[in-house]
Amino acid sequence: MDRIQQYLENLKSEDSAAREKATRELWALWYRQAGAEMEEELNRGTSLMNHKNLDGALKVFQELIEKRPDFSEAHNKLATLLFLKGQYGESARECEVTLRRNPHHFGALNGMGMCLFHLNRHEEAIQYFKKALDIQPYAEINRIFIARCRGKLN
Repeated sequence: MDRIQQYLENLKSEDSAAREKATRELWALWYRQAGAEMEEELNRGTSLMNHKNLDGALKVFQELIEKRPDFSEAHNKLATLLFLKGQYGESARECEVTLRRNPHHFGALNGMGMCLFHLNRHEEAIQYFKKALDIQPYAEINRIFIARCRGKLN
């Protein structure tokens, strides 16, 4: 079993420390996917986004994607940024790109569910939250949003 498969298995562990370590390790692998220079740029864009400089972060993420269109985490961060800007349809498209390149990306699965929730596409959102739970069964946020979606459907 390779490292990624082991980490994915550990996300399902009853041991919370094993789950937390696996989560950290997967994020680290995803960040490093395109090499140290691209990771540094991704961190710079993420820092800008975290400090509410959304336009600066947008430029960084777009440039990263131009340089490395196969860098799934750059697409994921762009999806996050677009979500923060309320551009849910555009964010969902970036989540799709991320998931085509990395189908086990629990962050993008949750993000897609969140986008669909905000687009009032609740039945579809439930499916993405369930897929996220298949990978990360202890991530309660997905259960919470499944319940919220069901509430909107009733």
